[in-house]
Amino acid sequence: MKSRIWKATGVAVMAALMAACGGSSNDDPAAPPAAGPGPAPAPATKFSRNAAWTFPLPAAASICYDFDAATEVAGCTGAAWDLMVKNDGRSTTLWTNSGVSGSGKGGAFGGPFDRRWSELATWSDATVDPVDGAMPDAVYFKDAAAGVFAGTNPIGVAAFEYGVAGDHLFYPNYRVFLITTDSSSADAVGTGPAPVFALQITGYYGGAGGAASGHPTFRWVDRAAPGAVREATVDASAAGTWVYFDLITGTESSETGTWHIAFNRYNVKLNGGESGTGNVAGFVGRQPAGFYDANGALVASRFTGAQPSETLADLTATDMAVPAGAAGWIEDSNDSALNADARGAFPKALDYGWYSYYPTVDAATEAGIVPPVAHVLAANPEGAALLKSGEGNSYARFHVTSISYADPAQVSSQQTWTIEFDVQPAQ
Repeated sequence: MKSRIWKATGVAVMAALMAACGGSSNDDPAAPPAAGPGPAPAPATKFSRNAAWTFPLPAAASICYDFDAATEVAGCTGAAWDLMVKNDGRSTTLWTNSGVSGSGKGGAFGGPFDRRWSELATWSDATVDPVDGAMPDAVYFKDAAAGVFAGTNPIGVAAFEYGVAGDHLFYPNYRVFLITTDSSSADAVGTGPAPVFALQITGYYGGAGGAASGHPTFRWVDRAAPGAVREATVDASAAGTWVYFDLITGTESSETGTWHIAFNRYNVKLNGGESGTGNVAGFVGRQPAGFYDANGALVASRFTGAQPSETLADLTATDMAVPAGAAGWIEDSNDSALNADARGAFPKALDYGWYSYYPTVDAATEAGIVPPVAHVLAANPEGAALLKSGEGNSYARFHVTSISYADPAQVSSQQTWTIEFDVQPAQ
């Protein structure tokens, strides 16, 4: 974001207008000029408290912190915690109490590469950008599922567009998704040996009057028998509640039963990766023609005039795109704005925003780490972000200020992290 600073400059000017006013009748000295205005006072900051969380990094586990109470929250349950640190044994990631990560109302504005600590430290309010003004609540992004049904549009989904006609409606784009029921045995052409389905979402509204939101309609075929088209509508309108569906039986299921796909309003997930215990995975097979132009911009008239019958041939086509190999199938994963892709390349340092990883002794030596050892981590205090609390009524800016080892010469020894917060309490 380009930085702009608006300044109001006041200048006090004293004019000698004695002659014009008739002069003076005595020899008294003229009054000294009035003092000009002093420097403008600094804006009052709403970041009125500080907190520091120092903790031993857990082995393959998650721990959570409440920056309002300045305390850890056991079990990472409820809405009280605000920041989660997860160590899966390979990497350490940060998460908010929102979306797929928690039941709270939290979120993150930006990640560690978007704004530096030295910049955020000048902000006086977590809801007002000093340059662009008041920020809508939507800029605090919730943690979300990342998979074949996740999109890059403003609503973050691949099967719908929103407000196409300047309204507040969801419009399906009739995209065809391939879904393998067992990615561990899936082949590269999308036909088995485990069942592989082609699926389209064709609607979003239903219920008693046909106009209630959160009632996705979808149709699907087994790729081994593409002429047998099946269709279903589910009531996924309850916020936070998922409806699980078995594509083989064509019936609703449960989270602990057999299921392949699940719906919550306009969100979709598959039973694999971080969304479930199965091996279900997906792939975008085809986007029917006319919904987007050559530059990827949506064509409103195509969306508003589309009928499901017009794209049925796309669902049953035998020549649609398939994964280039078995590894091309996409399992669900979870994502947070707090977790940025690493920058750099082996054997040089890899920068994860919050910290840097030095894979070799040479890389550690170049960074001035003492003693220089391979595979060491070091904090990057300039990496920073804004965080909304799990309760949704307070904020903090934070950064990782220290990563130390019990034995600096042994990277396998216990790590201790420190994360510092400037807290903006609930108003």
